[in-house]
Amino acid sequence: MASDVTLYIGPETAYRKFRFASASEWEPVHSQIMAAMDAGKGLIEIPWKGDNVVFVYSPYLMVSWVEKPVE
Repeated sequence: MASDVTLYIGPETAYRKFRFASASEWEPVHSQIMAAMDAGKGLIEIPWKGDNVVFVYSPYLMVSWVEKPVE
């Protein structure tokens, strides 16, 4: 499991970027993303600066991430 993950949500010209420094931060968000992708719809809640940012997933919402391996 990666210890440093950068998540990008939205179109290339207007994406939101989130960083996760540990597997314990990333895993709950990753599970929500995978469940929403499998269902074709769903909510993705991301803790950010004491709040939750909520995205409504659909096949049109671009979601990608970069994982740096544990060294």
